[in-house]
Amino acid sequence: MRKILFLVFLFAALNLSAQDLKPVQENINKGKFNEAKEQIDKILADPKNKNSANPWYYKGVIYNELGKDTTGAGVAYRVEAFNAFKRYQELDPKNILMTLEQNSRLFQLYENYYNEGIKRFNQKQYDLAFQNFRNALEVKDYVYNKKFTINDFSFAAIDTQLVNLAGSAGLLAKQEDAAIPYFVIIANAKLKGDDFKDVYPILVDYYARKNDETNKAKYMAIGKEIYPENPYWVQVQLDAAGTDKQKRLATIQTMVNENPNNYDLMMDYAVELFNYTYGSDKPAGYDKLQTDLTNTLKKASAMNNASPQANFIMTQHLSNQIYDLQQEHNASKDAKKKLQMQEQLKQLTEEQYTYALNAYESYNKMTELKPADKANFRSVTNVLIDYHRIKKQNDKMKVYEDKLKTIQ
Repeated sequence: MRKILFLVFLFAALNLSAQDLKPVQENINKGKFNEAKEQIDKILADPKNKNSANPWYYKGVIYNELGKDTTGAGVAYRVEAFNAFKRYQELDPKNILMTLEQNSRLFQLYENYYNEGIKRFNQKQYDLAFQNFRNALEVKDYVYNKKFTINDFSFAAIDTQLVNLAGSAGLLAKQEDAAIPYFVIIANAKLKGDDFKDVYPILVDYYARKNDETNKAKYMAIGKEIYPENPYWVQVQLDAAGTDKQKRLATIQTMVNENPNNYDLMMDYAVELFNYTYGSDKPAGYDKLQTDLTNTLKKASAMNNASPQANFIMTQHLSNQIYDLQQEHNASKDAKKKLQMQEQLKQLTEEQYTYALNAYESYNKMTELKPADKANFRSVTNVLIDYHRIKKQNDKMKVYEDKLKTIQ
């Protein structure tokens, strides 16, 4: 609970111009706020008192106390209290009555709104939480702009936690258009940290759906600057590329060139490249695509050899290369060339064994395997079984056969 030190009721001997304010003050001092409310409402209903400052101050005091009741009319009382205090300070530029108590009631209004917002948020009453957070921010901004302080405490220009809470509550309350401006405040300030990492994707998605390319590009640029590792940026740009495979490859290759040390991005490119190269139809530039895929996977593996993904995809890639070379070998009638291809096949097989073994060892160390991991684990285990079968290494082959039976 956010807590700021406030003054208890303390009214000095004030030279009030309106005799009718004395009973109001007496009821406030006695804690009889309902009676005081009736009195102050009657006073301010008289047109001649509308432009008198002090009654507005006392209305703020009374309504602020009544607003501490969070049921029924309490919320409306807090709104009325804030408006009354603002009206008082407008009518009394010297702010005499509120200066005597360090404008503490404004800080108290903020605290009450904030704590009520947290309570409602935890109760999953997001619409009420949003309302309270917004009101807290309105009070805070007013106090900040007035440069008011209390006991050496003053508000920051941006109450980052509260702004983020307001935006989050608004989204959860399904009031997206009203929530977005709070995230905009965070993004424009280029705030970073775990609490704000979702803000930038939220804005990019929102403006994309609104077909606002200017703001979409603006917040994507800021988000990529602050969180360059976020895989969301890859997906956004791939979505923008559509289903055109060549356009998707060109898009992600550009991102890889901009972020050459980003392993996740490198792997995204490898997956896209693998799927394009080994799709249902052999693409143009097939040999170059294979070379590019080899280089990409080697870079990814060098970045993170402990991850099984790059090693697994390289194993599959080499299977395709071995198959292609076997087909070419079988169709060739050039004996010398066939011998050369046989040597190449041996080299590719040894290389495949190395990557398959790396993937196997990585999967074998994992304490929890998802269904896709299990399928990949079985695949590389079968590669190792075939390798040792060809080598006639039955003892090693049996080790992997026995392991295969356990991967369920």
